[in-house]
Amino acid sequence: MKSSVHRTAVLQIVISVMVGVVAYALEGEAEAGAAIYGGVVALIGTLLLLWRMQSSKHKTLKEAQQHLWIFYRSGVERFLVLSLLLAIGMGVLNLVPLAVLVGFVASQLAWIIAPLQGENRSN
Repeated sequence: MKSSVHRTAVLQIVISVMVGVVAYALEGEAEAGAAIYGGVVALIGTLLLLWRMQSSKHKTLKEAQQHLWIFYRSGVERFLVLSLLLAIGMGVLNLVPLAVLVGFVASQLAWIIAPLQGENRSN
């Protein structure tokens, strides 16, 4: 059975594509590409979390402090990577900032929707 993080990642892909299509229809190619970029950045954050979760399953940690350290480190890593990717997209790549943020936020909504889907399937 897939975890809610797996469902979230799949849903983020779907949302990113949908937002890109809507942005293309309403605004054009530049906004669509920027929106999809924002969605991909959100997906990368989810994949980093999934990677950390998988790698911590294979480690035998003896103390709660080790678990807590991995938790904090993972959060800081994701924050820095996502901040850097958003800055690259809006700065270096010169993508439309509002579209990047809309794509990012829309994809992050998957974190709210995916667990609800899991609850509905169990009923």
